[in-house]
This record gives sequence, structure tokens and C-alpha cells, in this order.
Amino acid sequence: MRRIISALLMCIPLSALADGQASLIDGKGDPSSAVEVRWAGDQMRVDFPRHASKGYLLMQGNNGYLVTNISGQPLALDIRDAQALAGQLGADKAASLSSYQAQSVSALSPTGANEVVAGIQGQVYRLDWVTQEGENRQDQLVLSDAPEAQELLTMFDRYQTNLTGHADPVAAMLRERGLGILRFGDKFQVASLSSTTPDTSLFAMPAKSGGLNDLLKSMIQ
Repeated sequence: MRRIISALLMCIPLSALADGQASLIDGKGDPSSAVEVRWAGDQMRVDFPRHASKGYLLMQGNNGYLVTNISGQPLALDIRDAQALAGQLGADKAASLSSYQAQSVSALSPTGANEVVAGIQGQVYRLDWVTQEGENRQDQLVLSDAPEAQELLTMFDRYQTNLTGHADPVAAMLRERGLGILRFGDKFQVASLSSTTPDTSLFAMPAKSGGLNDLLKSMIQ
């Protein structure tokens, strides 16, 4: 799950907002790794079926939340507070996410090969890039100019910008070329993708929302 989301957050173009739904799986095609993404306008919801009891991610405009369940009551926790809590509980794992974020891009080159992913024709590219830790990496990406592929990744780009406060160089390059991403090496691939508008009730905020202090108070009551 962490690898899928981390890889997506670093490589998404910014384009016009639209509605859609997608299912993402890891590079091995393991169905139990599925991540369900639904978006409409400036709202997005990300569910992790395998970890449904832990909650889901919700974005409303430029605000992101982790919606979880505490003592039978739903609580919307600001995503940055959730990040801080995750860092306190497992700083080593949080730090490892930087290996999936780009410091710079050395090259993005077409290989001449084609690949169909989730029923969408894409072209295979080689990406040479440098991680935030200064490590040189090379991965194969399947890219497409299909509108639905760009729209899916638009939502994740807005999400990662909200989290980090800065643009990603891979996203900038893809934006210049008008491309969306269908597969990122062995990290993730799109299993299904459509422009169907999801049920808007999925984006409703729970009655209670708050910060890290609210969560801690709920846990000790």
C-alpha cells in the first residue's frame, strides 16, 4: 500500500479536473494490494480494502484528511497531523518514503515499445531520476495521453502538493508532455480506470473532525 501511494504521489501531471474511478495494484498484480480511488471535481477519496478498518483518505479542495474510527465514532484527522503521528510511531518507515520522491529528473526516453494497461494503450518509457536521498534510479514507466489517465493523476498531484508544499520534477515533465501514467516499474499499475462519476455521498465529511489533540483525547477516554 505504501509503495503504491508513494510512487503515485511523485509522478503526476496537473490538468483539468474531471470525475472518475480507478483501482490500483502493486507491480506484481496482487489483487490484495488494491487501492480504490474515486474523485469528483476537487474531491477525492482513497480506500484501502485490505486495511478498511483503519480508515480512508479524503480530500476536500486543498484540505486532506485521514478519516478513521475511534471507539465506534468516525473522526476526520488533518492529514498533516496524521503524518506527524505516523512519524512518531515509526520514524524509520516514514523516512523511507523519500526514496520514492524525486529530487531531479535526468532523462525520460521512449523505448519504442507499447503496452496495454487496464485496457488503455500506452507507450513504455525509461525514467532516469534522482531520489531525495541522492540515489540514482532507473525505472520503466507506461505512459498515455488518454484523458482519464491524466485526470486520475491530476488528483494525486494536487494531493501530494498539499502534503509537501512543492511541485515534483517528474510531474512537471509529464505535464509538459501531456502524459498520464499507467504503470510505474514494479511499484504499481492501474488495474481499472473509468470516467464514471462516483456517488457523491462517498465524499461527505463525518460529523466530527479535528486535529491530533482530538485524536489523542479520544484514545485515552
